[in-house]
Amino acid sequence: MPLRPSTWTSMFMIFGLFNLVSSSQAVLGGASIDVPQDYYRICPLPRCERCPSDEEIGAPGIGFALETSHGAAVVRLHDGTHQRIALVEGDASYTALLRRLATGPMNRTPEHFDSNWEKLQYVKARAQRHLNKLLGRPATPETAILAAMVAALYNETQTWLGGEQPIAAAVLSSPDRIRLTDEEINDVFGYLKLKNLMAEPDSLEDLYATSAAYAGYGRGLCTTYTDAYACEREEWRFPFQRVLHIDFNRESLSGTIKSLRSARDGSVDAAFVDPDLGHAREEVRLAIAPESDGELYWATVSARIRELVVSFKPRITELLLTGTSATDARFKAALWDALHDIVVEDVLAVLDDDGDNAINGDEWKATFDFATARGAAEVAKRRQEGPVRCAQSDECRERREHGRQAVLQNQGTNGNLEL
Repeated sequence: MPLRPSTWTSMFMIFGLFNLVSSSQAVLGGASIDVPQDYYRICPLPRCERCPSDEEIGAPGIGFALETSHGAAVVRLHDGTHQRIALVEGDASYTALLRRLATGPMNRTPEHFDSNWEKLQYVKARAQRHLNKLLGRPATPETAILAAMVAALYNETQTWLGGEQPIAAAVLSSPDRIRLTDEEINDVFGYLKLKNLMAEPDSLEDLYATSAAYAGYGRGLCTTYTDAYACEREEWRFPFQRVLHIDFNRESLSGTIKSLRSARDGSVDAAFVDPDLGHAREEVRLAIAPESDGELYWATVSARIRELVVSFKPRITELLLTGTSATDARFKAALWDALHDIVVEDVLAVLDDDGDNAINGDEWKATFDFATARGAAEVAKRRQEGPVRCAQSDECRERREHGRQAVLQNQGTNGNLEL
């Protein structure tokens, strides 16, 4: 006998109530409170269709990050260390494209057409896109621009790895406000003959800048990623965080608020990219009004960040900073002015150069420059080596352990494989 609609409604209400009661957080007065709970899974994970190959187990994770002013590349080696490879400044066509994507509609696929002519033009563009790919050309002019940046990062990375370790797959992150689609990333990677690791075994998960930076700072990731159940159980107990991610570079000021438990989940609650507040704009304003000493510019930066946070009612519990200008003392002062009376003091600890986690000099700056690419590289390694949402067999586990030990024994002190 089929279930009646009222029965289905009751079932969904019961499941919703159960999830609410068993949630790992309770929110009181805007503050998050961790509630211990037992891990549970309604359905078992499916068995992995195959074991990872020795090449997949031993291959480094390649992470590329596209930012509004530049691109960055990081390699995650098999021994768990990360190597910063390159930061490539974007040319005029690249920065113009990222600016257009950041200020344009987030959904770049039309949901309806106002006329048959618009529909015809869309069908024509789709046909041209597929034809270009069949001929080995970039799918679109935008693909060509993005591929040029990724190719520059790829070449720098391949040079560092050496010819004996050809790059076959990678993960690419983009700003949360831009959110490059699976098709857009696959077009870039397809043109460069690279595998998009976020699209395999499916495209149920995405990786954008805030989650990538969160992972890059070692947050929201299980330690036992080669055991799907153990990883899921560990991440299940992570507390929810209301993350404020501020990225600051020469081309733009960006702000994102995202609710995260692990780096693999979460939803964007609010986001902006403001090209008019990039660090280079300070120079322009000083040229126009040198007597201002940049005070108006920094006041505007502070006001823009504060506007974002005030518009979001739950309390921010974590602050992430990224970008090539994130260590500027005036920027940090502007950030403190924006947040000191609306977030708790512990959240602002990242602004203190003398804090426990601070690193001086170039290392300190590089932490912010490469955080997003570092997270992309870590995710790439995990998805490449697997398992991804499946349970491996005993045979796979034995093969994996043997492969890991073989690679670690052959890995040189500089991170390259010794042949």
